[in-house]
Amino acid sequence: MALVRYDCTMQEGQIGEEMRSRLAAGLVELTGRVLDVGADEVTVGFADIPQGFGFRGGVLSTTSLVRGSIAGGLEQPVRVELMQAICDMWMEISGCTVDELVVSARDA
Repeated sequence: MALVRYDCTMQEGQIGEEMRSRLAAGLVELTGRVLDVGADEVTVGFADIPQGFGFRGGVLSTTSLVRGSIAGGLEQPVRVELMQAICDMWMEISGCTVDELVVSARDA
């Protein structure tokens, strides 16, 4: 069983397969670096919100959600470091802005 699980949700058609592969690899790499865990202890899943079903402020949403679940939990400074690293990586790869990304890391 994975120590860290990421469930990533975005609008259908927003992020293609090649970019998903890059984002998943980035999540595995930075989680390994920040939490000192092996790649086999991190899993990443993706789900799409069907077109026309996601809105923000009355217009179609472009927001992505990255929900992390960490077995055993984290101390707050490590949680902040991990979440900031996720934000930075996701924005760099996807080109989204900070207003188009929600990142969470809960204790499991």
